Amino acid sequence: MTDNMDKTQGNGGALDAGAVDADAGLRFGGSPDRMMVGVSRYVPARGSGRPLSLELLREAMRKTGITAPMDEKHAAEAVRLLLAGQEARSIVIARGVRPQNAQDAWVELLGSLERPVLPGQVFARLHAAVPAQEGRDVAGNPVPPEETRAPRTIAVGGGILQDRDGALSAQVAGLVRVSEARIELAPLVQVSPDRLRATATLYARDALGNEITPEGLAQALVSQGVVFGLQLESLAAGLAQAKAGGKAVEGVVVAQGQAPAHGENGRLELLCGEQACAEPPDEHARLDYHQRNLFHVAEQGQDIARLRQPTKGVPGRDVANGPIPAKDGAPLRLQTGKNVETLEGGALFRAKIAGVVLATKGGLDMSELLSIPGDVDFGSGNIQLAQGSLRVGGTVRTGFTVEVPGQVLVEGMVESARIIAGGDVIVRGGIFMSGDETAHVEAGGSVVAAFTHNAQVQAAGDVTVTMSMVGSKTNKGSRVTAGGFLRVTDPKGRIMGGTVISAKGVEVFDAGSDRGMVTTLALSHETPEIEALIKEMRELKVLKARAVFVVGEGDGAAALTRLFAERREEAEELLARREGIEARLKQIQRSLAELAQEHLERVSTARITIRGTAYPGVAIKMGGRSLYVERPLERCFFAWDAQDKEIVTGSL
Repeated sequence: MTDNMDKTQGNGGALDAGAVDADAGLRFGGSPDRMMVGVSRYVPARGSGRPLSLELLREAMRKTGITAPMDEKHAAEAVRLLLAGQEARSIVIARGVRPQNAQDAWVELLGSLERPVLPGQVFARLHAAVPAQEGRDVAGNPVPPEETRAPRTIAVGGGILQDRDGALSAQVAGLVRVSEARIELAPLVQVSPDRLRATATLYARDALGNEITPEGLAQALVSQGVVFGLQLESLAAGLAQAKAGGKAVEGVVVAQGQAPAHGENGRLELLCGEQACAEPPDEHARLDYHQRNLFHVAEQGQDIARLRQPTKGVPGRDVANGPIPAKDGAPLRLQTGKNVETLEGGALFRAKIAGVVLATKGGLDMSELLSIPGDVDFGSGNIQLAQGSLRVGGTVRTGFTVEVPGQVLVEGMVESARIIAGGDVIVRGGIFMSGDETAHVEAGGSVVAAFTHNAQVQAAGDVTVTMSMVGSKTNKGSRVTAGGFLRVTDPKGRIMGGTVISAKGVEVFDAGSDRGMVTTLALSHETPEIEALIKEMRELKVLKARAVFVVGEGDGAAALTRLFAERREEAEELLARREGIEARLKQIQRSLAELAQEHLERVSTARITIRGTAYPGVAIKMGGRSLYVERPLERCFFAWDAQDKEIVTGSL
């Protein structure tokens, strides 16, 4: 102790060796941090002065300004030693209160985090956080702590019970998870959102090392509220597997509820003909899903549908033995159209007209127009109607067929499909084909589309395209034929690649491309006579190519001597027809040219109009003649000069 405290005597005066009567005198010494104090000097009482005592010591401390409580035991020992004439400097008679730094909360685990705890098990102790506290020296002066931060706390999650001493026990079976800010219990049992199934990860032992039994786990399930449909055999098998394999078994179904059986809604049963409703002859028969026969045609006076009433539902039970209500089937509120007759008190329906049966969720009618809300695909199958028109709300998908005697309106696109219509074909999107030979659009009226790509289109009327017509680089992937006008209406619209043929005229902004893509624009009226001649010409060209392959183009007799016997018969036949094939090809070409000229002479105003640029690679054909664009031509037209029988070019 250092002698740095104020000095005093028992009577409040200074230590005075010359006084006759004086109380015992004391001087106090404290530690450098002023947290401890002891007696550094002692002068016995004189004459009638008061001798040293605990009361005198306490009084002296108070007068010196020492406010820390006196340690009665140590003070008594100091008094005893001083009265005995011994040294008492080392005895601390009063202590200050030291400041306390913040202490973070911490968890003392009593088991393994790798295994689960069961209900009622004490598995840890939570030592609470202690905030920083200010101290006091022996004179009562405040002493701040070294740091003043807030201590880190640990929250206790659900499923864990904490007692007054900090002991933590499990309320449900689960795995303990400890982080810096939280201790929680991940339930061992997971209940599905519909509460119809409980699954668990099963362990052979719990966190305290005890073996988990089927009975104990069943009790744990009950404590978590899982009481219905316990799968005891599955539970026991999972525990046995965990014990044998030495590792947890995941996803074991430990309880299974009973699902409700909802009632069936009222429904409309269509009464279709045997051909449309027939099932496959046996379970091994194959169905052609292109031919779904989902759209039925009924005759006037035919029964077309019957209304089936709804059924009641049967409630279920969840794994907590709670009821799961079942829905009763809802009655079908059906509205019939003007072309349907209602019989048997609203249970039977009969067609008033011949047409397509239109059955929706809440309606039944007969119509000459069939409307499909989505795509023509495997869901609808091919659509072939004996009468009426068709509206497709989506896209006609690749490989499917639409065949109707009236008009066809497609709100989406037409892929590599087959559409045959007696009237117009209107496609809000585009016609995008891949070159499939069977895919084409054939209209008894006009065809309207946003664009075409590698399309095969034949229209008795006009063909109107908004943006562009694009064909393949080989000039074989696209062929669009119009019995009327063929127009691309966009101000920057383009025809690029493929062949377009029009009877009355072609109008477009750009034709071809700056890369020289082969593009054929033709004026011609493809009558049945012309189509027959073209078909014959193609067949003859195949025969001519075969003859060249077998006997060559030179002396046929010499070629025959070089052939094997099995090929000589075919070669002789081809050789005999070779000259006739060549002659007939020339005759067909002359006939086609004459027919084309006759058509152009009848339609003298027909022309091909290019409002932008006709690029090199564009071929203009009319009247059996051809004109090839060799340099870019701006704002031009091509027409037929009936007098000179040739193609003429002019500027717009």
